[in-house]
Amino acid sequence: MLSREEEKRKILRRSQAAAGFVLILWCLALVSAPALSARAAFAAEPAAPSAAAEVEVLVAEALAKNPDLAAARQGAAAARARVSPAGTLPDPMLSVSYENDGVSPSLGVEPMTRLSFIAQQAFPFPGKLALAEKVAHLDAGRGATRPERVALTLEAAVRRAYADLLEAREDLRLVDEQIATWRDIEEDIRIRYSAGMGTQQDVLRAQGERTRLLQQRRRDEAAEKSAVSALNQLLYRPAQSPLPTKKELIPGDLPGVPAGHQLLEEALKATPELKDAALAKDRAKLAADLARRNLRPDFVASAAYMNRGGLPLMWSLGVGVSIPLWAGKKQRPLIVEAEALGEAASATEASVRRQVEARIEERLIRLEQIADEAKLDAEGVLVQDRLSVDAALASYRTGSVPFVTVLEALGTYFIDRRAAVSRLAGFIRAEADLRELSLDRAELAAMAFSPSPSFSAAASRM
Repeated sequence: MLSREEEKRKILRRSQAAAGFVLILWCLALVSAPALSARAAFAAEPAAPSAAAEVEVLVAEALAKNPDLAAARQGAAAARARVSPAGTLPDPMLSVSYENDGVSPSLGVEPMTRLSFIAQQAFPFPGKLALAEKVAHLDAGRGATRPERVALTLEAAVRRAYADLLEAREDLRLVDEQIATWRDIEEDIRIRYSAGMGTQQDVLRAQGERTRLLQQRRRDEAAEKSAVSALNQLLYRPAQSPLPTKKELIPGDLPGVPAGHQLLEEALKATPELKDAALAKDRAKLAADLARRNLRPDFVASAAYMNRGGLPLMWSLGVGVSIPLWAGKKQRPLIVEAEALGEAASATEASVRRQVEARIEERLIRLEQIADEAKLDAEGVLVQDRLSVDAALASYRTGSVPFVTVLEALGTYFIDRRAAVSRLAGFIRAEADLRELSLDRAELAAMAFSPSPSFSAAASRM
């Protein structure tokens, strides 16, 4: 026969073991359920658009509505409209004159009295108009790079804002999961404390963690609102317009990093600043040829019909030529200017090419770094955190560690999951930076090559 005290101790040990086993199963379910539910939800919706498809819709909307892009396109259209006029002859000139012999009108009476109709047409030296048209054509090509830059910058801004929104919403889901976990843990600790198997410190710790998580949720809510507002501004929607997203940032769900050599080759072809620099170099060479041709004379042809009333009519033909008499002060300085701009354009192209190569290399390294870290999250860090939680639960079951060890293991797991979400969003941002193909603004200002419009006018002046 067992004494009453021994029976009580035996019952207490059984209840402790049962409670510990239930708690272990419950915590394991808490740890594994989020990942399983996320994967199940992702697999249950095969028709849901991927991040790329979802963001492409937003990018298309931004490009369609953005007024800066529309202004840049209209500027490019204006530059294209100047090509044809640059290669066209100057307008002919028609004039009417009346010469009277004597005081009173004497048309048809005096032989020197006549009514004249005169036509004049200027003809630039052969080759000038063709060069001027080619220069204008290259100017139009340079103008076309401006909408490309605006579009690339806008697209990258939308992708970065989309990444911010995904991260904020994923953080909200994560903090809600944490709050629910700590609420259940607190309830379980209260039950154990009531049975004499826990401590008041565990209860207070759980309450403090829940309060801190409520603060974190307020920050995450503000981050989501800011991301929605920023994305709506890019889309030219009202600030609080709803922006539903179906994509979730799941560890392991990461696209591959593009090949470096292929990416660099495409960037050298697509970077607007490099296109502009190459066109500027070609333009400067043609402008220098045009400036040299201005040393050649231009011509003027004229024809006139003179009516003398009842007397026989008269007519005349004439040819004129311009003389570059002030070439030393007028035409030759323009040649020097054009040649200097050509050398500057060549140097600018080389500098821009180097900057593009450097920026692509830097951003590709950053992208590879984030991808490697995200892979370690999915295959190493989060798996090890799970094992750490399992070990903490097993140790708690045997009574070798306090319950706070389990709580700290769970806290570390959630912190690492938040960091993994941040890395996945960072990958989207880094990919947007790579797509943008942009250079530093200070470098662009230093390397800017924009010959003044007065040069073009002076170079084509007859």
